[in-house]
Amino acid sequence: MTLIDPALFRPTPVFRARRKRMLVRVQVAGGEGEMREAMTRDISATGMSAVARGKAPPAGEVVEVTLPDGSVLWGMVRWSEAAAFGVEFDPASRQGPVAGNLAG
Repeated sequence: MTLIDPALFRPTPVFRARRKRMLVRVQVAGGEGEMREAMTRDISATGMSAVARGKAPPAGEVVEVTLPDGSVLWGMVRWSEAAAFGVEFDPASRQGPVAGNLAG
């Protein structure tokens, strides 16, 4: 068996941000101004997974997510299945301490 020098090992890059399991009640406003209540399942600096009360916003819709402290992040719904959905946050909307506090 050939031994490989461990110094040559390069770990596979992690493309997804570290997620934090967190149940937080948020408000989600869609492009049509429709406000939905939702509970996050997990959140990261780049997005969140949530379950809406009622129907989830459709994939491709731009939404504003209002956090419990009143901070607002916005992004695009990337997937939607029944009441569950995932949002990718816009980098410009997560430049404050909010993303760091939630998704540290």
